[in-house]
Amino acid sequence: MRKSLCIYVLALCLALVSFPSSAQEPNLAAEWLVRVNQVRLDAGLAPYEPSRLLAAAAQRHADDVAANGFASSDDPHLGSDGTHEQERVAQANYVAWTWNGGGTIVDENMSTHDTIDAGMDFFLGSEVHRANILSSRYREIGIGVATDGAGGTYHVLVFGVRPNVLPIFINDGAATADDPDVAIHLTNEEARPDGEGTDKMGQAIEVRISDERDWDSQPWQPWSSYVPWTLPGTPGEHTVYVQFRDAAGRTTESADTIIFEGEGSIEPTLVPPTFTPEPTATAIPPTDTPEPTVTPEPTLAPEPTVTSTLAPSPVPSPTLFVPTPSPRPAGPTPFPTWTPLPTLAPSPPSQSRFPFCLLGALQGVVVLFGIYLILRRGRDGQPGESPDDE
Repeated sequence: MRKSLCIYVLALCLALVSFPSSAQEPNLAAEWLVRVNQVRLDAGLAPYEPSRLLAAAAQRHADDVAANGFASSDDPHLGSDGTHEQERVAQANYVAWTWNGGGTIVDENMSTHDTIDAGMDFFLGSEVHRANILSSRYREIGIGVATDGAGGTYHVLVFGVRPNVLPIFINDGAATADDPDVAIHLTNEEARPDGEGTDKMGQAIEVRISDERDWDSQPWQPWSSYVPWTLPGTPGEHTVYVQFRDAAGRTTESADTIIFEGEGSIEPTLVPPTFTPEPTATAIPPTDTPEPTVTPEPTLAPEPTVTSTLAPSPVPSPTLFVPTPSPRPAGPTPFPTWTPLPTLAPSPPSQSRFPFCLLGALQGVVVLFGIYLILRRGRDGQPGESPDDE
């Protein structure tokens, strides 16, 4: 039991080691796209538009070669299932242009070099492969990368062109822009300049551009490799639409997006509100109504500086009440809380007169009592008088 389990684990490990890996494919494919398009831009050509369908066909062949090796040493583009790039592209549902005499207009480059630099040097050093890299006929590309169990890397680039698919590139495919004035790089129909039928347009001679796909308000202008355009001033992602028209009146549309960062355009909109005096002007009038919140502060009443600061205020009348006599220190406050104080002032005198009246009444009783004693003494002295005194 243990022996069979060990054999199973060993077989599984060998299978994992020998199985082709395409985990690095997305990063390497993106790097391949950048390198290829940079070479095209340096040559004055429009970039290639990445195609998901072409990428599926390219990855299929890369995985096949990594797993099974070359089916034929004389034809590296032949798969182990007997297909070539034309069949693989068609099976990926990519509907390519066909030549007048038949056959789809697609091609393929393949490299077994370990690095992209080595693979690119190989492509540019080969006349056939270089022609595909710098072709004005093709407009789309698909890239596939796979690695075999021995560490060998296989790079497959598939090139194609479809009717009525004319990609556009804002600022040559840049992801962001810090200036609303951009340049739109246009492609054109070079594979089949005459077009086909009534719906497959040929080489464009006119274009019109719109931010909102409103073609009626946009005039036609001659086709050019680069067309200037101004994005809306608001930061964010913006889409630009282009409509192409050939000499036969057949049209097609394309679009591209770019993120406008707009750092320069944001500052003018934010700076004016910080300098406008309106907020301070509107905040001053409400301070007249909630002024009673200042009156309960007792420290402000006895200070002479308060009267001087209130004098230039638009309400000078309260300063006239300051010299009026009042037994309460809160009297100088010029606000409505001062007015009810006189109604409370008479109450203290009425309470202070009561003891004085009582004292006066007691004094009167004492006086009367003294008079009474004097009169009584006089009466008591009358019987003691001698007759001689009469």
